[in-house]
Amino acid sequence: MKVLIVDDNPKALAIAKARLKKEMLEIFCVESGKRCVEIARKEKPDLILLDVDMPDISGFETCLILQSDNDLCMIPIIFLTAADDSKSRIKGLDLGAVDYVTKPFDAFELQARVRAALRTKQLQDQLSAFNQKLEERVEQRTSEIEKLLRQKDAFVNQLSHDLKTPLTPLVALLPMVANRIEDIELKRMLELAMDNVDYMKNLTEKTLQLARLNSSGVQLKLERVDFVREIKNTIDSLSPLFEENGISVVNNITPPLVVEADRMLIKELINNLVSNTVKYTNGVGTVTFSSFLNNGTVGISITDTGIGMTMEQQKRVFEEFYKADDARNDRSSTGLGLAICKSIIEKHGGSIRVESTGSGKGTTMHFTLPTIQDE
Repeated sequence: MKVLIVDDNPKALAIAKARLKKEMLEIFCVESGKRCVEIARKEKPDLILLDVDMPDISGFETCLILQSDNDLCMIPIIFLTAADDSKSRIKGLDLGAVDYVTKPFDAFELQARVRAALRTKQLQDQLSAFNQKLEERVEQRTSEIEKLLRQKDAFVNQLSHDLKTPLTPLVALLPMVANRIEDIELKRMLELAMDNVDYMKNLTEKTLQLARLNSSGVQLKLERVDFVREIKNTIDSLSPLFEENGISVVNNITPPLVVEADRMLIKELINNLVSNTVKYTNGVGTVTFSSFLNNGTVGISITDTGIGMTMEQQKRVFEEFYKADDARNDRSSTGLGLAICKSIIEKHGGSIRVESTGSGKGTTMHFTLPTIQDE
């Protein structure tokens, strides 16, 4: 390993060099701070022994120059000085030195301190090399994952488009065929076929939508959206559904709640979440809407008194195609609704989470979005 000794006193240089001769080191000796910087840039030593009191540039000033150079700042420095006061020691250590040796120095002490500093430098170099390899592996794996994600998106898009083509005539023609058939058993089989075709069509459309939302190239049509109005409109439009299921609605949302967002996506977000509350309230119950404003963020909570969720279900509820249990496995569900909601929220710079104290104890969906404060 390389050690650079810097001292304007030739005798002190010779003594330090002699003391370190047994350490099997490659030693360079210079007599000024200026030469220290020049040799350090050229040789990249593993350790610098730096005298404090030098006529051209002091050791402290030389240390500052070394520390400001990205190529040299990691070289450990041990100060050599005749001053044995705590103020000088503290200043040297504050400048980034790893140690401080007072002249005249004991040979064994100098050797021990140099060995300790070089061991630390070796460990730092090993850690740096390990980090470099780790970063390279992370970059490689990230590139591989990005490639796989692109391939997945391309496959999903192609598959969904390929499925839509044969489904279109089936959706149009099967009802026409059913209307012309008198046989009850045939009608029943056709209705079953139409139900499955509708499910496949819905699944295909939702899959395509999620793929588009997850694409980095998706463009949002941003405009001012009044959340109070949009939620009220959704509640009004679904009021027959609430009444049919014996669900009462408590709307505690208060203005102003204005966000810059894609209106159509926000409408779908609210409709999906509210429809879920109806589906999983599972009979007579209550759905409560709440809101808050905090540091430029609008928060919305939708709470139902329905079937609730276990901790495991809460962890996975936003996964694509996840259906928590039998109650959530009806044919009208694709397992993509909440994944789409999550993607919509995140595309707008917000967050979404679910909260439930357990099965049969209801569920609350919380989501946040950046808001616009009206002047």
